[in-house]
Amino acid sequence: MLRLPQSNREELLDLNRGTLDDVRQSLADIRRINAWLGGTRVICNGVFEVLEKRGLKSAIILDVGTGSADIPQRLVKLGETRGLALKVLALDVNERHLQIAREYVGGSSEIELVRGNAFSLPMENNSVDVVVASLFLHHFRAPEILQILHEWERVARVGWIANDLVRHPLALAFFRATGPMFARNYLTRHDGAASIRRAYTVEEMHEIVRRDFPDARVRGHFPYRLSIACEKP
Repeated sequence: MLRLPQSNREELLDLNRGTLDDVRQSLADIRRINAWLGGTRVICNGVFEVLEKRGLKSAIILDVGTGSADIPQRLVKLGETRGLALKVLALDVNERHLQIAREYVGGSSEIELVRGNAFSLPMENNSVDVVVASLFLHHFRAPEILQILHEWERVARVGWIANDLVRHPLALAFFRATGPMFARNYLTRHDGAASIRRAYTVEEMHEIVRRDFPDARVRGHFPYRLSIACEKP
């Protein structure tokens, strides 16, 4: 079986490297990657599935590690086509990311940008319906992931869903081969490869979450993506 050893090589965006324009270009790359390689689809499908199952016509969504707020924008747009009124709290710890997100969302009344830490969310218990995150959990190791998931469990009334990369040598090879299409900025080229090496396999992620969240579902998605979803009773 092909294997790729896990690495803790830090990502440049996490280290606040690059100019504001570099970050803007890299977040534009991430928007493109989410849209074309399934991340946005996984999150949106999971959110609307659970909302429709509960019969909710309106909901508050929290997007953790929002970046340029591409997931919130897509959720709001799709919600309108489905007759669902969504309010999305787009949270990020990085002020530069939020500055760029403001350029995308403008004065949208459906999206509120929030600066906050994922380990101590600035929300009350059961104050949002669903928590989502895209390409976020691979930044952390197992004890930190569990701490983050417990915060999601605390603030969510209905449940939470995340998507992330799967660590695999073919995923790394695919990223390098498609770099000119998806990773146009040097930050993305560095961080994309580092992210894949930092990421988890489906089996590893299942082992991390199963003790504290036995009802959580960990699934693989094409191409080299995984999702974690947990619905509260």
